[in-house]
Amino acid sequence: MSTTEYHKLSADEIVDHVDSSHKDEIFTIEGVDIVIHPEVYPSQKFRTTSFVLRNIKNLVKDKTICDMGCGPGIVGLFSLKNGAKKVVQADINPNAIENAMVNNKRHSFGRNKIEVYQSNCFDNVQVQKFDIIIFNMPYHCDEVKISRPLERAFYDPGFESIRKFLKQVKSYMFESSEVLIAFSNKGRTDLLEKEFENSGLKWDLWKVINTDHEYDNRIYRLTYKD
Repeated sequence: MSTTEYHKLSADEIVDHVDSSHKDEIFTIEGVDIVIHPEVYPSQKFRTTSFVLRNIKNLVKDKTICDMGCGPGIVGLFSLKNGAKKVVQADINPNAIENAMVNNKRHSFGRNKIEVYQSNCFDNVQVQKFDIIIFNMPYHCDEVKISRPLERAFYDPGFESIRKFLKQVKSYMFESSEVLIAFSNKGRTDLLEKEFENSGLKWDLWKVINTDHEYDNRIYRLTYKD
């Protein structure tokens, strides 16, 4: 199934499509080879992944990066490959944490360069400051019952997780930090932007592509207010 076809699926269809019995597969995303395990967000299938990577490429050099909702770890690895000083990866899905650690080892990055936390947002992340915090968040805020970890890559019921993230994130920011949140108008942009308004942070729609498609891809940028 192509990337173009895949993004048209509903969240339920995507989760059902990721067969827990399939073998690990290796993919190259924006020049970085990674293994993607079953029950982990299939980064190679979505336009958003490459869109985010292309837009952070010239930002990460000599910066400290937090990759929230890291999945198999592509954002953190890409950042290090492009000169980031240090990366922290976090994900609520234990399968994603295991997958990210495998990919970090494949690329010979140790704890001096990259740390990994299984965490609901920042709950288990050691308090520290990051120059850039990146969150490729779930698009769907339907009030569904989460029955398997993979579903959290696609559903954030009632936007509970993004509210938690926005409440916690200031403790992990310098005054000059940027928070980049990937999203799409496949989800409720109106409700998400309302959460940004309530966060006390300054926000703008930083990048957007595919506006001529059924669904766009966008990155919001949040910073401290002037």
